[in-house]
Amino acid sequence: MSAIIVARAGAPPHKKAMSLRRIAFYLGWLLLLAAFAAGAGGAVVHTNPTHDGGMVSAHDLWYTLFPGNLVVTQIRVERLSPELWSAVIRPLLNLPAWFLTGVPGTLLAWFCRPVRVLTPDEEKDMRETEDAMFLYDALAEQAEAEGYGEGDDRAPTHEEQHFLDGSGITAADSTADFDITLPDKNPPPDGRR
Repeated sequence: MSAIIVARAGAPPHKKAMSLRRIAFYLGWLLLLAAFAAGAGGAVVHTNPTHDGGMVSAHDLWYTLFPGNLVVTQIRVERLSPELWSAVIRPLLNLPAWFLTGVPGTLLAWFCRPVRVLTPDEEKDMRETEDAMFLYDALAEQAEAEGYGEGDDRAPTHEEQHFLDGSGITAADSTADFDITLPDKNPPPDGRR
């Protein structure tokens, strides 16, 4: 990472390498879009009455959407090398199409993403934001070091209320414990409660 920052600060980076990296990044996003489309295209395969209803392989998707294209491609590849189709391509086509395009797309988009160098003002803002995010933790550690972190002072305590006696039965110590008179409300009509 520091080599990239130094390269950008000093001499300009090699344009061909940067353009290949950018092309790979965009190719990764195109493959991710293709993976999404392949996942959605699996619904088309489920409409085929010969499909068993399980996982949709790339072969099934290709055969459902473009059957003639699949057959022509298989014939052309087998003319070059029959083992290439049976040993390499056919096992790959047994995987889901979203997997075949999603994994390389994710890898390309992640590892070829553009590196952005922060300006001094942006770096200062980032440091201030980080300091603000960790301020509470720093204050909590300082308070604990000074002896203030022994317990949660916001948690309610009910130590002075003794509503249960030794056998677990509710008993009031005095009539003030159960004083629930409501001065603002009138009693219900007809003496009902």
